[in-house]
Amino acid sequence: MSAVDTALSLAPLTLAAVLVLSGVSKIRDTRASTLSMMRLLRLPGVVANGSTARALPFLELATAALLLTPWTPTFALGAVLALGLFVAFWAVIVRAMGFDPRPTCGCFGRIGDHRITGRTVVRNTLLLALSVVTAGVALTGRSTGALVGAYTGGDWLWLLLALALAAVTLLVLGSGPGRPGTPAHQPRTAAHQPPAATRPTAGELDYVRAPVPDGLLVGPDHQVTSPARLLRSQAQLVVLVNCWCGPTHEALARLSTWRERLPQLGVQLVFTPYPFDSPEAVGDRTGIWWDPGSRLYAALGAGASPSAVLLGADGLLAGGPVDGIEAIEEFVDDIVVELSDAAEPSTVG
Repeated sequence: MSAVDTALSLAPLTLAAVLVLSGVSKIRDTRASTLSMMRLLRLPGVVANGSTARALPFLELATAALLLTPWTPTFALGAVLALGLFVAFWAVIVRAMGFDPRPTCGCFGRIGDHRITGRTVVRNTLLLALSVVTAGVALTGRSTGALVGAYTGGDWLWLLLALALAAVTLLVLGSGPGRPGTPAHQPRTAAHQPPAATRPTAGELDYVRAPVPDGLLVGPDHQVTSPARLLRSQAQLVVLVNCWCGPTHEALARLSTWRERLPQLGVQLVFTPYPFDSPEAVGDRTGIWWDPGSRLYAALGAGASPSAVLLGADGLLAGGPVDGIEAIEEFVDDIVVELSDAAEPSTVG
């Protein structure tokens, strides 16, 4: 078997692996999550519906199975389906680059959800290129099964090395302590701030305490409030999400814990997509809000979803935004420490 054939076989094998990962993760995810992702990407109603959300993961898995078959006709069908899927995925992602705010990509269900960036476009462009190569293999009358069946010992070694390289790349790129560019946070809580005369200046804090922006929040029973109204009773930690993706489900799962750890604050979860169509996904609706038009999301400078901002009871921003579940957990830790320090009685010498 020639080195060229060995290299060509990697294209359909890679696509099959990506489609299996995508399909399985979507099946494990809720249909509401996939449907919400489609709506956030502003797909037309004929596409963004429950039937498509249910069918998409099975289409991906079927395409992957066809790509792995040794028979030319079935492999050719899989190559055509893969080309169609990745052309569509590429077009949807490129179009979403123009949205403000950009939605979170749920291409792999709850796995690896992230805000759409140029990196997402590059990834999808590479997958599209691999699907073109796969279609070329099909046009020559060959198939993945036939190419792999002709492997020699050296070819298997190259395949194992390619898999090892992919695994190392994934571990290296996905193991950083945080995403570059995540804003630093200063968890100053207005609920326990020192008097204005002794309060550090913005320059000393390196954090400008801007006024809390106005916004409209809609509750599950169509009650309407605003950040200003919420702040009348106490400072608020506001967690903002823009999709029904994996990190959103993580935020929902940790919401009660954050509230237990921060009894002095209100903890609110604010959605940009309408969250109340799927009661099984929301569960307890206490402190769950809808941000129509994503106005508050944009005004608070939220980046990747989820994002968290601390609103002081004095009507000024007190910390954040911070992006991502891990960053929010660290944010909560810092707030807990500061509130504990503020609650300790001072000693008189």
